Amino acid sequence: MEKIKISACLVVHDEERLIARCLESLKDVTDEIIVVHDGPCADKTLAICEQFGAKIFRRDFHGEAEPHRPFSFQQASGDWILQIDADEYLSSELRQNIRLLAENEAVAAYEFVWPLWDGKRAISSSWPRKRCFFRKNQASFLGLPHFVVEVKGRIKRSNLVLGHEPEYNNYEWLKFKTKWLPWAKMQAEYYLKNFGVIEKFNYYQSDWPRAVRLRKKIPLIILPVDFILVFFRTLLSGAYRQGLIGFQVALMQGTYRAAVDYYLYKLK
Repeated sequence: MEKIKISACLVVHDEERLIARCLESLKDVTDEIIVVHDGPCADKTLAICEQFGAKIFRRDFHGEAEPHRPFSFQQASGDWILQIDADEYLSSELRQNIRLLAENEAVAAYEFVWPLWDGKRAISSSWPRKRCFFRKNQASFLGLPHFVVEVKGRIKRSNLVLGHEPEYNNYEWLKFKTKWLPWAKMQAEYYLKNFGVIEKFNYYQSDWPRAVRLRKKIPLIILPVDFILVFFRTLLSGAYRQGLIGFQVALMQGTYRAAVDYYLYKLK
């Protein structure tokens, strides 16, 4: 039987402090590593990637990974794509099982446990999950901030862990102000672009998704609805089992979505 090929796809920007841990976890369990650098590289990130035999591409700076992901997926020659970031890594159990997962012909994509991290320790256990391992020919993607890959076929939730250990706490309100709100503004700016200039991977619709069209048309009306939907959807996805931090993250996610709608209104 022909070997199933796995391509790891990364979009990075000056990640010399973390990238080796990620690449080390990919060694011997993926067949190729695709690295796209967001803008010029000012540190040793790409030199480290070269040591691991990565295929490296330099692109114009966007300040966000998602606009580069369609390009990264297009460079992949594998049957399966592992979308992974520099501050993430495969747990030992995931490393041992990832090829077995790819052999399951009934599954088109997997979502792995993605524990929250406060810069020093994990602050959640079995939640949330991240969809990041999928069949290339059954996936589609829009190069929009925070867009999640869409898949035709069965999506399986796995208890295997994708480690995520950034050097900061992303789940505090100061970080929300300094990082999340600029993200929200950037996402709104992308929604206001001409759909034709948005980079795409296997995405054949001729217009924005219906939910985006609605937000663009009546952002202030949809704002409270978006907040409530995202807040409760996050809670019901498993956040409520995590105690106070789960509630806080649900609140932050809902507020973020509301902020996108607000910026749509302000920027129109």
